Order: sequence, then structure tokens, then C-alpha cells
Amino acid sequence: MKKIKEVMKITGLSRRALQYYDEQGLVEPKRTKENYRLYGDEELLKTWKLLVYKEMGFQLDEIASLLEMREAETRWMLEERLVKIQTEIEEVSRVYRFTEKILKNGIPDENFVKRISKTTDYKTMVKYLAEIV
Repeated sequence: MKKIKEVMKITGLSRRALQYYDEQGLVEPKRTKENYRLYGDEELLKTWKLLVYKEMGFQLDEIASLLEMREAETRWMLEERLVKIQTEIEEVSRVYRFTEKILKNGIPDENFVKRISKTTDYKTMVKYLAEIV
């Protein structure tokens, strides 16, 4: 069994973070008669899993579910997370390429904007700019 100071040193988490995870029911260490927190192997493993899930971008409510899931369910959630991350990467890449084009060619002038805005909506205009710039 490890005291909170040892777990802080091992994990790099602050005392407050460990207390918060306990309060939220994510990692519930045992208690001594004096009400000190003691972390066994199971609690330490849960703490490591929590940190891994946080690193993957999961929110605490999602992590709470993940910590209680069976392996097959966890795998499905991780696969879903990958799909979400891939979608985010694609969107950021699109914005990056668009910004690169605008930087290279400049922001369209007032005449262009007036002309195109009469015939199309904003999203179509951006798509058109991405293609021609």
C-alpha cells in the first residue's frame, strides 16, 4: 500500500488531483483509521489507466465509464476515439492548406468578395477560394 505522497511521486499528479479523482469516484483508495488515503495495486492501476485515457483526450465522464468497462467495450471506445481524432486531423489539415494558400496568394480583394458574395453563400465561397487560390 502506498501513501498519497508516494503516488504523487510515481504518477506526477498533485495531491489535489488525486483527491479530486477520489471525490469523483474514479480512483477510490483505502482509508486508514486516521482517514489517510492508501493506494494498493488496484488503485494504482486505475490511476495509470485514468492518465492514459486523459492523454488520449477522453473527458472525465468518459474515463469513468472506461474504467468500468470490459475489454471488448473499451476497445470499441478506443476505436471510436481514433475515428474522432482522424476527423479532427482532416479538418485541421484542410484549414492548414487553406491558410497556406491565402498566405501565399493573399486575401481576396474587395471586388472579388462583392462579386462572389452576390452569387453564393459563405461555405461555397470558402470552398471556391480553396480551389482557385
